[in-house]
Amino acid sequence: MPINDGLVKLQPPGMHYKFTAFPSGRVPAEFKGLGGGTIVEMKAEVEVDVKRYQQPKGPGTEIRFSAADINGDAAYVEFTGLFVRTSDNKPFPFRILFGSVTDGSGSVLPSNAMAEAGLMSKSVTLGSLNQPATVITAMYEAEDDVRKSK
Repeated sequence: MPINDGLVKLQPPGMHYKFTAFPSGRVPAEFKGLGGGTIVEMKAEVEVDVKRYQQPKGPGTEIRFSAADINGDAAYVEFTGLFVRTSDNKPFPFRILFGSVTDGSGSVLPSNAMAEAGLMSKSVTLGSLNQPATVITAMYEAEDDVRKSK
């Protein structure tokens, strides 16, 4: 997803980065119990504090970190949006929130060599097959015939 308003702040030995992103188009998806469909609206919000990082090529270049480098409970990753099921065109608003991450890694690319810079790109793996990330998903069926209380 294209990064909308990314920011990287280096605070050696750590850093902080955050951004919002929106898909550039509709996304095919499948949710267990619901079947296949399309995500027609979505926003990603990410904010992460890292206590240490590696930047082997120097300022302004790729910054790397592992799950162990992330400050405890300092990673906020949320996806919100609208999934439309193919079989009946029924909308399902959703919210997906990632919990603690015990395995994985990431990299971010700042836009320049300053201590505070825009975020050009990021790549993150949350969890692994052996240690998956905790994920909380809230999804509900949007009903047309719900009565308003008097």
